[in-house]
Amino acid sequence: MKNLLLALGLTLAGCAALGSDVKNVNEPTLVVRVAAAPPAAIAEVKPPAPALGQIWIAGYWDYLGGQSVWRAGRWLEGKVGYEYIRARYEWDGQSWQFHLPHWKKRVTHSNALAAR
Repeated sequence: MKNLLLALGLTLAGCAALGSDVKNVNEPTLVVRVAAAPPAAIAEVKPPAPALGQIWIAGYWDYLGGQSVWRAGRWLEGKVGYEYIRARYEWDGQSWQFHLPHWKKRVTHSNALAAR
């Protein structure tokens, strides 16, 4: 039982670490106030897509524990019916805000008509 709990804990920790920089499609966008503007972006070379249906996620400065951490660009499996909203920093006139990357349900003409 102890080994099973340890294995489960390690598995969940690994899943959290792998997907922590892209929010779940059902969660609202999270905006974090940050102390300063991010460092300059790091130039990257975009390699060829590994497969159809992959989208390029450009590298960006994440904000973790009060520090900027570079997340390298990578290819990610697209999600049908959703669009990827990239991470970004914005100045709101008082402070810098970091907008976490996330998936947003794409509004289609048929969805808009059904909502009426």
